[in-house]
Amino acid sequence: MLFIPLSFVVALLLLVFLAQGILSGGALQKSRLFQILIILYAVLSVLIGIRWGYGVLAFLPLQSILAASWASLAWLSFRSFVREGGSISFSKDWYHLSPTVLVVALVEVWPDPIDIALIATYLFYGLALLRLALSGPDRLNAVRLSEAPRTHLALWVTAIILIAFAGVDIFISYDFRFMDGELSGMVVSLANVPALLILGIAASVIGQTVTEQGSELEDINSEHNMEPEDREVLARIEKLIEEKSIYQDCDLSLDRLARKSGITSRRISGAINRLKGQNVSQFVNEYRVAEVCRRLVETDETITSIMFEAGFQTKSNFNREFKRVTGQSPKDWRQEYPDVRYRP
Repeated sequence: MLFIPLSFVVALLLLVFLAQGILSGGALQKSRLFQILIILYAVLSVLIGIRWGYGVLAFLPLQSILAASWASLAWLSFRSFVREGGSISFSKDWYHLSPTVLVVALVEVWPDPIDIALIATYLFYGLALLRLALSGPDRLNAVRLSEAPRTHLALWVTAIILIAFAGVDIFISYDFRFMDGELSGMVVSLANVPALLILGIAASVIGQTVTEQGSELEDINSEHNMEPEDREVLARIEKLIEEKSIYQDCDLSLDRLARKSGITSRRISGAINRLKGQNVSQFVNEYRVAEVCRRLVETDETITSIMFEAGFQTKSNFNREFKRVTGQSPKDWRQEYPDVRYRP
């Protein structure tokens, strides 16, 4: 019977996710970096299967080179959602090629330290992604607000797995040094291969960047902890949202909100966070939920139709946010509170 390593199946699933994402016209269709990243995950998964499934070592140098490449690519992919530093250019990002160049050189002249180089690379970019994740979903200001929570979750997943990979590589190095690699194959099967699948899924559900470009507005006031300024910013944003109903724009991002209001994204995020205790996505979604509640009691439109018209794009995000705000499902709201008008 032909033996097919699990990692080959994972690679096939990753390519299926990629194809579905592109053909559906979703986020992946416009995100070349994440397309390349998923392909890289798939290739790595195949190489792992060849190495541990069939014992073929010929592709081990290539596996090491690709392993050094995906961490920096993951960082650049998520950083592309940060408008003020998102555009990628060789002149400012060339040093992200350093891990790959280093491993290529080590493959040629001194293979022994490759494991150390990979561990250092995973830790460096894992911690960089973790720092970005800790800054909150509003830091991803070029992502549609409706997709910001999901993109932020994918960022968390990638950061944690990168750091975990460093730990796995440390264990494998120890296993080969002191136990002749007896446990390494099992560890790779139970840890690395499922992790690559999870990474691919995370990359396939990332949010969509706003296609229009615009420079970040100058922040006139560098002092952000002044409540009067925060209240002025909040009042301007609330007025814009209420008068223009821009929450109905499904492509609304923090960056686009900043351009429409003439206020920097950082000031908007800071004011909403301090005065409302929310991120911008939650703040805008409350207006969307309010619109849904109004339409549920004033019209006979379907819940799905109302959801899209209010600015939501996915049922999962809509149901989660509706329940967060109202404590009920849309169906229960329509049946139980026909005369209630929710206000954000």
